[in-house]
This record gives sequence, structure tokens and C-alpha cells, in this order.
Amino acid sequence: MKGYNTQKRMANKVQIYLEDEEDFFVPHQDILEKAYEVMEKCLEIEGVKSDTEISLTVVDKAEIKSINKEYRGIDKDTDVLSFPQIEPESNGQIIWEDVRGNPIMLGDIILCYEKAIEQAAEYGHTLKREICFLIAHSMFHLLGYDHMNEADEKMMFEKQDQILQVLNIVR
Repeated sequence: MKGYNTQKRMANKVQIYLEDEEDFFVPHQDILEKAYEVMEKCLEIEGVKSDTEISLTVVDKAEIKSINKEYRGIDKDTDVLSFPQIEPESNGQIIWEDVRGNPIMLGDIILCYEKAIEQAAEYGHTLKREICFLIAHSMFHLLGYDHMNEADEKMMFEKQDQILQVLNIVR
């Protein structure tokens, strides 16, 4: 039944809850597996040793536009939204010993599959690469990074690129 494709994946020390409201990943299981690898690798590279939970929801343009307007006051669609549950000390600096919970809820990723398809075509790379880039980008937001200034943006984008390179996800 469309809209009710939910999954829970437990790997290493991370629980990933998928709500695929559009059944996007049904014909794209290979992309889903690679997206899970990206999430796990982000946690590994950041040295997260605690059990963690992440929610991944796949929506269409209309839904992400509605969410973007409600939570950010921006009345337009976007490719991905991140809702971190942990406040960093500074850019990318989370004191994991001070974070409570077992497992620790890192936050929510809302992915717009229609924008991902458009952007993959626009940028001339595969849909798998675009989805994995957006997941890595969102994961680093959940892990306390942002790109509000040039230095922070450089740091965040270097980390995203590192993940994609390590996992051999190329354009």
C-alpha cells in the first residue's frame, strides 16, 4: 500500500527508521542500501560510539514545501531538510558524554525524491550519488555542523566529500 512503506534497520550501533511515503525506494533498494552506508560512515568518521537512532522520511515536493514553510518560514520546496535533536557546542562539536539517551536520537531527515531526481539530471550525475550526497549533507547537520559562514561551509562540504570518496560514490 503506497505511503505505508516503513522499515527499521539495525546495523552496527545505529537504528534507522525509514518512512517512504512515496514508495520511492521500492524500485531503488540499491540506493537505499548505499544511503544506509552513508549514514553509518558519517557516524563512524565522527567517532560516535553511542547507540543512535535516525529517522529518514521520503516525501514529494508538495509535502517538503509544506514542511519547509511550517518549520523554516520558507514557502518553497527544497531537496532535504534536517531536524537535529542535539545542540552542538560549536560547529561540529558535540560533547557526546553529555548527551543523554540510549539510544541517542540524532534527529530526522526529510528527503524530497522529486528534487533529488531533478538535481541528479541537472548536475549530470547518478541518482544514487545525489541521494547519498543529500543524506551525507543532512547527517552532518544532525551531527552538529552547519554552513552559515564560508569556513563552516568548507568544513562541512569537505566532510561530505570524504564520505562519498571513502564509499566510492562518484559523479
